[in-house]
Amino acid sequence: MAVLRKDPFGPAWVLILPERGLERSDFGSVAPPVGPSPYAPGNEEALPPEIQALRPSAAPANGPDWRARVLPAPGTPFVARPVDEQVEGPYRWMQACGRHELLIEHRDPGMTLDRMPTAHLTDVLRLYRDRLVHLADDPSILHVQMTRTTGRAAGALVDHPHGQVLAVPVRNRWVEEEATAAATHYQVTGTCLFCDVLAAELRQRERIVSANADFVALAPYAAKTPFETWIVPRAHQSAFAEVAANRLPLLAELLQTLTRALNAALDHPPTNMILHTRPHNGDAHYHWHLEVLPRLTRQAGFDWASGAYVNPTPPEDAARFLRQALALNEVDP
Repeated sequence: MAVLRKDPFGPAWVLILPERGLERSDFGSVAPPVGPSPYAPGNEEALPPEIQALRPSAAPANGPDWRARVLPAPGTPFVARPVDEQVEGPYRWMQACGRHELLIEHRDPGMTLDRMPTAHLTDVLRLYRDRLVHLADDPSILHVQMTRTTGRAAGALVDHPHGQVLAVPVRNRWVEEEATAAATHYQVTGTCLFCDVLAAELRQRERIVSANADFVALAPYAAKTPFETWIVPRAHQSAFAEVAANRLPLLAELLQTLTRALNAALDHPPTNMILHTRPHNGDAHYHWHLEVLPRLTRQAGFDWASGAYVNPTPPEDAARFLRQALALNEVDP
């Protein structure tokens, strides 16, 4: 049985998966097989019944006439029903419960984010938003997230463009650390830490990669990894679920601009994209954002021992390099 265990020495919850780790391939020592995509049209019967899909109104559910679709994540260790937390002395644990969904973003297994039609990517972002809204309706849910992985080194086992949505009844370590820092800042200044950082970055311009009327792509001041880039909304919102539909095209455009810059500068790096958000809007301290993390280095002994990250690329250099890549792409079609 998969379980969530609370770290008694910190804020993290750890997912323990006893059924994993029994084969060498589970530890990454053997490359996963390369073959036809299991998510491609025509494989619908081999997958769980869909939850939601973009398809012609007359087309039947679970048929091959889809543009994007949402399924229960195949093989998920999470059970949907809520369970009680168990306490045993200094330890807390519960069965792994929550909702875990797979969003297949496009019919074409070879489609990439930068080549996807912007209108289609806008529809996909709306689908992600709708799923987060629906999952957050459960009062037991304390954390929702969207993740998107590209490349084997980042953890992707299937190349077909897809992402995952997760909703769980425990809090997320990284979001809570950000929220704690933001709450402390708010108590002192009465303003949102994220909004203040964004205003400072827009004044200095040194770490800005690209921007439009609603969103800004920037290299964070203390980037943990080389070329880490955040996409931050200019307007204060604590929940991605509250983004208006007419703002999503600008988010799609900036996300594609950033992806093209990373691909041009770093030759299509393996990448993790992570949404940091609250389940609901209304938190004056918190500000949702997308974190895009190219996987170019690995944590070494100093990182693990000190709890600090070692980043060999100053974020100012990374932002300048990405801006140059964008400028070159504009000149050279």
